[in-house]
Amino acid sequence: MKKGFFCLSLLLGLFIVSGCWSKFELTERGFVMGVALDQGEDGKIELLTQIYRPTSTQTVSSVSTITSSINIKTSDDSVMEAIRDIPIHLGRKAQWSHLRVIIVGEKLARSNNLGHLLDLFYRDHEPRSSVSLMISKGTAGKLFEKKPLIEQTTAQQFLRAKESSHITSAKTVDNNLLDLMLQLRSASGDAIVSYVYEDKNSKDIFSAAGLALLKKGKMKVVLPASKVEGLLMLRNAYQSGVVEIKCPGKNGEHETAEILSLKVKTKPRIQGDEISASSTLVGDIAIGELKCSDINSAKAEMAFIKKVEEKLSKQIKNSFQFLQSNKMDVIGIADAIYRSDPRKWEDLKRNWDTQFSELPFTIKVRLKLITSGTISSKPAG
Repeated sequence: MKKGFFCLSLLLGLFIVSGCWSKFELTERGFVMGVALDQGEDGKIELLTQIYRPTSTQTVSSVSTITSSINIKTSDDSVMEAIRDIPIHLGRKAQWSHLRVIIVGEKLARSNNLGHLLDLFYRDHEPRSSVSLMISKGTAGKLFEKKPLIEQTTAQQFLRAKESSHITSAKTVDNNLLDLMLQLRSASGDAIVSYVYEDKNSKDIFSAAGLALLKKGKMKVVLPASKVEGLLMLRNAYQSGVVEIKCPGKNGEHETAEILSLKVKTKPRIQGDEISASSTLVGDIAIGELKCSDINSAKAEMAFIKKVEEKLSKQIKNSFQFLQSNKMDVIGIADAIYRSDPRKWEDLKRNWDTQFSELPFTIKVRLKLITSGTISSKPAG
């Protein structure tokens, strides 16, 4: 009995001290921060991989002259084979667990289904499904050759620019790989991806603004940054932003209001064969700039709020009309119909693009003025 107990203890001990079966040394791996995918002239996929460059213990002056990342370029018929060629140049195996952003060039996005193109990043166990996703105007690889403005790597600069553009300016959406895959599997199959491009005023700077709209996985059209706010409101994904109101009779003069909070409900209505959609917006605003309004009474306050409500309503209608003209249901009306009545959706889905483009749409906006700032509710001048 004691002999059997001793053997069992010995076996358990071997399991405990066996170590990590999947361990690897840091000097064997190159940690990938960003990826650019482009369509090559020969039809192959061009892959640019931005890899973090580790620094040793050197003086501050010498370290400052060394870039924080390097770019490795490979090309092949498939993404996986292009990835397998990275060690040929790097001398290390690529490690994907710290991947920050994937950017797809517009030419490749228009000719390939992004669900198929990015399948490896979604399927493999190393990349996270929360990796940020963008589509670039022109060649994606060229954007990674720019120097970051404030972050350590260009990939991190892309990530932060997109996040800030969504949260503070409402000029794009902060989406990721998982978001795309879920959209492609939605009832309509239409999807949105953040758009990035070189700044017109400086080629050393890029801008994360606007959205690429996808039909059946392929990029179809770009939604301008000026219409993104309305779309985000329709999707109830609006964080914060500014509304501009023209001063009557004063060329170039605008008053502004900051949107502090906004809740939106967009839903379809089905009566027999008649289908329509409506949106209700409820939110709080604060005065940003006053130049031609003197809010000295409840009536004047209501008039100011009314102007903001009308501007918001116009923004949303313009965005909705843009989506209808391009037959892109990226606000979830098809999903709402499917959830409420799957059988009805089976009858509608064959001609949904056409029906969506003709859908009657109404909107109601109710806002409340919370604060006028640190001074009285009248122009400072």
